[in-house]
Amino acid sequence: MEPGLWSIQAYSRDAKGNVVSLSEPTKVQGKHEAAVSLVLSKTEAKTTEIRATNVIYSLSLSGGAELHWEGYLSSETLEAGSWEVWKRHQDSFFWQKTKELPQGVTSFVDSEVRAHEYLYAVRFVAPPEAGLLFPSPLMESQGPKTGVLDVTWSFDHYFAPVSQRLSASALDVTGDSDPDPTFIDLIAHFRTKSDFAQRAQLLASLGLTMKREIPSLLAALVEPHPGSELSLEEWSTYQDDNLFLEPNWILEAGALDRVASNLPWYLEYLRIPGAHEETTGSHSVRIAVVDSGLNEDQLPASVRVLPGYNFVARSGDTRDDYEGVYHGTKVSRTISEAMPVVSLQPVKVLGAGGSGTAVDVSEGMLYAAGLHDSVVNPTPAHIMNLSLGQLSESSALRKAVERIANETDILMVAAAGNTPSGVRGPSLYYPAALAQVLAVGTASPGLDGPWRAYYSHYGHALDVVAPPSFAEGTSFSTALVSGVAGLMLSQGIDLRDIRSILTTTAMDIGLPGWDEEHGYGLVHAQWAAKDIRSLRLEVKDASGESLQEEVPLKGATKRFYLPPGEYTVEAWVNVQGGAFPQVGDYLGYAERIMVHESGEVDVSVTLSEKGN
Repeated sequence: MEPGLWSIQAYSRDAKGNVVSLSEPTKVQGKHEAAVSLVLSKTEAKTTEIRATNVIYSLSLSGGAELHWEGYLSSETLEAGSWEVWKRHQDSFFWQKTKELPQGVTSFVDSEVRAHEYLYAVRFVAPPEAGLLFPSPLMESQGPKTGVLDVTWSFDHYFAPVSQRLSASALDVTGDSDPDPTFIDLIAHFRTKSDFAQRAQLLASLGLTMKREIPSLLAALVEPHPGSELSLEEWSTYQDDNLFLEPNWILEAGALDRVASNLPWYLEYLRIPGAHEETTGSHSVRIAVVDSGLNEDQLPASVRVLPGYNFVARSGDTRDDYEGVYHGTKVSRTISEAMPVVSLQPVKVLGAGGSGTAVDVSEGMLYAAGLHDSVVNPTPAHIMNLSLGQLSESSALRKAVERIANETDILMVAAAGNTPSGVRGPSLYYPAALAQVLAVGTASPGLDGPWRAYYSHYGHALDVVAPPSFAEGTSFSTALVSGVAGLMLSQGIDLRDIRSILTTTAMDIGLPGWDEEHGYGLVHAQWAAKDIRSLRLEVKDASGESLQEEVPLKGATKRFYLPPGEYTVEAWVNVQGGAFPQVGDYLGYAERIMVHESGEVDVSVTLSEKGN
């Protein structure tokens, strides 16, 4: 029994429902064990003659219960009093009083959505001025006649055919598999602040020279003294009680070097034109492009370029000198295609050959977040685009990502990585593989819709996929997703919610639900920008009465308890915000569904985009 003081009393009734004996009331404390012995004694007190008869219980489509009954009086004497409605769960033996109604009211509506799980009963209670007059017995209804309708839903997204000449065949598929990780110096990670304070002495005692330090990460860039007995590879695994060493890995730009298409099919695939009906962005949204720099004259006039920093040359010159590729510039252009009105900040961490070190990338990320120890950034980013990566894990990158995630709300978006000859198994590049980072893969057009591009890395940490842009590679898929995230932020969506909304609204491709090749699916820019995370299910009976329920876009099954009959189910994603389905909305039907008493029916509804 629930906590509280309870009064327990026993009654016995004869065949007519009259009380003939009762016990004295006994007090007990709920949530405690107690043994109670009740002794019933004969009573001369009378029982009210008013009885509830023909108690009828039915369910409405909304899930509530409707109760109707008749009042029967066995003599000419008219009694004042009231009706009590009681209910109990089918799995319980406790009746609970739900409502008290005047004598002249013989119906009751319980709006409880789960009313189908309860039994209902009615009794009459005489007023106190009638003296000792016991209530009538509970007259129990027989329960509703219902059946079960289980509704599941899926989506049929339309993807216009894309010429293979303009997509996959334009890709240069020559080249090696994943490049071997390389490094030319080391990163020393000190275990405590006290160890970092003694870095000069500790490094000198080991025969290591300090080239640069990162105090916020308790780390320093080092190299062995000339003539060291240990090779660079041998030093890279050194550790003691004060510090450990790791390679300063070379990270690569995540692009392939051929133009894929001059057509904006990729914008259509992401539903970016629909998102642009809501917003084209805002200069108040700042996206840091951590890359090879950017050349402002190659960007649309609607893009505002903020001052950044060059961590390769340690200067303010952030021009893109990656000749022949201009990776950072292309990434920036791709962001501007998704988000035409935006403020971009170049953070140059890749040199003229398109590569950079883990230290430079880590420092660049801290700078973009406004957390660098010595280089001040007055305009820290809201979103950080990381179209780069390396297969080997880096403690420096991990520590930078963790600090940014712990101290800011910045959304970090990173490329899953490319292998031109095809990916042989699950593996994501770092930093995309880290849990705090939104990992983006590439989906290319196929005969049956988009599928993972053969060069796109995949694995358990993959979040979403997107098409490439005018050039192939996960770099540009990542840039498109960063632009969509910027559109969402310009719409007032909380930065902390953007990641979950992107995954919730993504178009499920590949295997149903999340899968390691496509994550949660292909980004749907329009749904994301409008924060559309649910659809409406409407169940309508033959008389036109209907029940509406909002359910998650990626929900599993919605169960309805319905009176027997014929039904129609309509599923609607109200993209356009109208009172009735319009072009651009998603709509699906299932008709002539027969629900039988105590039966179960499974119905699957497929929603398609409503065309002209």
